[in-house]
Amino acid sequence: MPRWNLRFHWIWIGTLTLMLVIFLSVIAYGSLARVPAGVRVAGWPIGGLAWPELERQLASKTSALLEQKVRLTVPGGGSTERTLRQLGLEINGQELLAQLQPVREGPPYRRAAARWRLRGASLALTPALSADKLRAAMSEAFPQVYVRKPTDAKRLIDANDAISYVPETRVERVDEAKLLSRLQAALPDWGAVAAVPESAGESRQQAPAAIPLDVPMRTQEPAITEQALRAQGIIRKIGEFTTVSPPAPAAVSIEGRVHNVRSTAASLQDVLLKPGEVFDYAPFIERTEKRFGFKEAPVIVNGKLVPGIGGGICQVSSTLYNAVLRAGLAVVERRNHSLPVSYVALGQDATFATGHINFKFRNSTDHYLLIRTSSDERSVTVKLFGQTPPDITYDIESKTLETLAPPVKYVLNPSLPSGKQEIVIQGKPGYVVETFRYKKQNGVVVSQEKVSRDTYHAQPTVIASGGGSGTPDHTAPPPGEPPAPLIEDGVRGPTFR
Repeated sequence: MPRWNLRFHWIWIGTLTLMLVIFLSVIAYGSLARVPAGVRVAGWPIGGLAWPELERQLASKTSALLEQKVRLTVPGGGSTERTLRQLGLEINGQELLAQLQPVREGPPYRRAAARWRLRGASLALTPALSADKLRAAMSEAFPQVYVRKPTDAKRLIDANDAISYVPETRVERVDEAKLLSRLQAALPDWGAVAAVPESAGESRQQAPAAIPLDVPMRTQEPAITEQALRAQGIIRKIGEFTTVSPPAPAAVSIEGRVHNVRSTAASLQDVLLKPGEVFDYAPFIERTEKRFGFKEAPVIVNGKLVPGIGGGICQVSSTLYNAVLRAGLAVVERRNHSLPVSYVALGQDATFATGHINFKFRNSTDHYLLIRTSSDERSVTVKLFGQTPPDITYDIESKTLETLAPPVKYVLNPSLPSGKQEIVIQGKPGYVVETFRYKKQNGVVVSQEKVSRDTYHAQPTVIASGGGSGTPDHTAPPPGEPPAPLIEDGVRGPTFR
């Protein structure tokens, strides 16, 4: 064999041998059943540990860390000990094993490559604290602290309409966010957590001392403070009005009307309006019906008094309207009843009809406005508290410009003799009224404004005529005059049985 062929032959054999050695070395390296050299988990060196030993130490250290006690001290609340497990510590050992998975699974050459990359690596195993479990543990450990509740400041108004305040109370509560951070920072390093020895013959290590931890506290403020209440600027009563219903006939029950009036007044109690805010009566009617329900009482339908539901709600709106006028506030929307009412002067009522007529006013002062109400079997009172110049007052005057004669309506009554007439319903006059508000400073009128011009429809006299001598009814409203709202002073009606 030529010398050069022999030389090539030995080179080829040497190369194959070297490749085989490298291949076998890679296989052997990738098949090592232990953690790559130099790997650490924080202060815990795990490089070179066999897989079973790693898992044993991991489980042992995890158990030891979870059972590590913490001595918690709350200022003014005493001290207690709880384990980290009880305080919501959670450890996911799979987080570490997942990082080592490429070294343990797959073809040997891939495991070898992964093992090479992981040499001297620092792996993560991060304990996590559950905020919800920590809160539950703390509330169980320190119930006397968690039972503390701040109380809101209160505004009191006495029988003489004097305003005073009850201050709020603050409490010290556990600052759970800071506690969680402080507890996280106090956790021992993995290297400092002792694993339980594998051999049962070895003496057990003494349990580590409890970690001392001062519980951080925070001051919890109430939702309403005295300072916030005083900043609203409510310093005195600026308007008041009372309406009284006339006695009802002996045969007429007033239970429904009293319920409706008192329930609606209760819905207005302590309503607070910001400067410039508009009061809207309609939502309070809805709220009253949902909360208390309305009962049967007379309502006005197309200018006639009939049975219905919710009768009396306009006594409340009219009372509020008069208080608003006398406080000098701006009226946004208001309409008089189609018929005169007995509890206020003509021109000084404010009716309501769902979807048709509303009552609105604006808090036209520079400060908050508070509504207070009270009622009994016959009367309702509205008081307005806020801040207006004390030397300014308002007077209200209504003037009747015209009295409208009742129209006559004839109906046929065959039981009456021919030519005989009989009054069935006595009519009532209507009125045209103008109302003025006079502004006074120190009792002297400084300005006046016309508040409204109102028309109250006359109620026809109904006359029955015998013998077919009835005449046509001419009481319909003239062309172009809008029809009366369906329902006034109530929410539903009529209710005939």
